[in-house]
Amino acid sequence: VCACVCVFVFGGQGGHWSEWHRWFAVTSPIPMMILLVVICRSYWAGFTVDLGGDFPLFALLMIIGFLLSIVLFFLVSSKQPHWIMQIVLGVAAFVMSIAWMYLIANEVVSLMQAMGLLFGVDTAILGLTVLAIGNSVGDWVADTAVARAGKPGMGVASCFGSPLLNDVLGLSISLLVTFATRSGHTFIFDIHLSSFNEVKLSWIILAISLVSTLTVFVVSRFNPPRWYGVSLIYLYVVFMVFSVLDEANIVPMHFA
Repeated sequence: VCACVCVFVFGGQGGHWSEWHRWFAVTSPIPMMILLVVICRSYWAGFTVDLGGDFPLFALLMIIGFLLSIVLFFLVSSKQPHWIMQIVLGVAAFVMSIAWMYLIANEVVSLMQAMGLLFGVDTAILGLTVLAIGNSVGDWVADTAVARAGKPGMGVASCFGSPLLNDVLGLSISLLVTFATRSGHTFIFDIHLSSFNEVKLSWIILAISLVSTLTVFVVSRFNPPRWYGVSLIYLYVVFMVFSVLDEANIVPMHFA
């Protein structure tokens, strides 16, 4: 949906710009400001933040959004907008798409926590199973479709490129937002805690899969055999089983 919004704002459906696209772009700044309040100020509590006195923060952002809408009303016409304006609208759409994904991801995590409390299941187990599979099934379907379309190289590259983007940008942006909204607080990470066992196990399995993939791809001259794909599936199953057993304290694991 977010990608469709970016395409919609950039050039319209099928590359044709119309009056509907113009009004869509003109009215976008106001809900964008509301979303910024929700994300940057602890969700709905942001509507109670004042700027000193009785003037609320969201009212100021609403005024800014309204002024931006007026500016866009005069700059954007019903014809194809200038390429500079297309870039501005596209960047804004991309940024707000990331904001929407951030908001939805937090709601999904909250839902997982609620399900864990409701059914008495540890949230870590839900994260390793339901949330992890739900987060990856879209990439799996897309990569498989690309490979079956006769572009296996693109499919394999996407298998590594998509998680890399999630790890690099997802982790960096999340930490940046967390530290920016909670300035003055000290964050201490003790890797010797038992709660880090799943993380350490994940690092081990990830290292094994990456090193083995690099080795098999080089040896096979980038034409890996079918058995290697099956072995990766077995490796993931082993990881899932041991992670759940560790979380359930059935087979506790200890790492140095």
